[in-house]
Amino acid sequence: MSMIPYTLSRDALTVFLKGVPYSMNDSHPNYEAVHDMIGFPDVDEDELLKLVSYRETLKAVTVDYGDVSVGQDCVLYKGKVVTSYLTSRMLDILALGKDIGPWARFMDKLYANPSKTAVDELFLWLEKANMPITTNGNFLAYKKVQDDYTSYHANPDGSRVDNRVGATPSMPRNEVSDNRNQTCAAGLHFCSWHYLPHYNGSTGKVVILEIDPGDVVSIPSDYQNAKGRAWTYKVVGEIDQAQTEFAFKGTPIAA
Repeated sequence: MSMIPYTLSRDALTVFLKGVPYSMNDSHPNYEAVHDMIGFPDVDEDELLKLVSYRETLKAVTVDYGDVSVGQDCVLYKGKVVTSYLTSRMLDILALGKDIGPWARFMDKLYANPSKTAVDELFLWLEKANMPITTNGNFLAYKKVQDDYTSYHANPDGSRVDNRVGATPSMPRNEVSDNRNQTCAAGLHFCSWHYLPHYNGSTGKVVILEIDPGDVVSIPSDYQNAKGRAWTYKVVGEIDQAQTEFAFKGTPIAA
């Protein structure tokens, strides 16, 4: 084999493979490997092509979670690199050696959400509200309910939503208000821990909700984006009454 042509500078190089130039700098995950191979006569051109091709490199180093693929320095959705606050935080978590799975599954579900508001703002809401993501990619939130676990507000037919642990209430998605400037509107509401004193109801209980990010419809703009509306959720727990006294001492608002 003849030696493969190349050019080399302090922090970048270009190799010519099958007549095509491939350039890379020292931020490329395979830079060191290629740097060590060039200049020798017996280099396998096909093997070198795999190393310098960014697409081939991504295939080798990414892990797939549904439509989300996580690599060493990028996150892809359906094969396209996504640059956002969420993906930046995901790469920070990956760099710390933590399990990226929950966040990748969260992103996979979130990006399937037809609501642009939810896609753009839900993760920011989670971080600001300090709410956790579950291992399956859902997230947790809170809700105040009456002493019998039903909603404070009645439906048009007079019935109330059952929020006992294990319940999975739902309503037609297209009946949930997707206007984030409509601060008190139709939908199954959830909120952060710190918003609870402002939530409607002077007596009652606080339950824990597990919500699929794909089921969130809007994040209302009032109260610093501290609450949200979904079309369904699952009630997974209840906060001990002694820990919820603060939630019933504030000035309640409509929703």
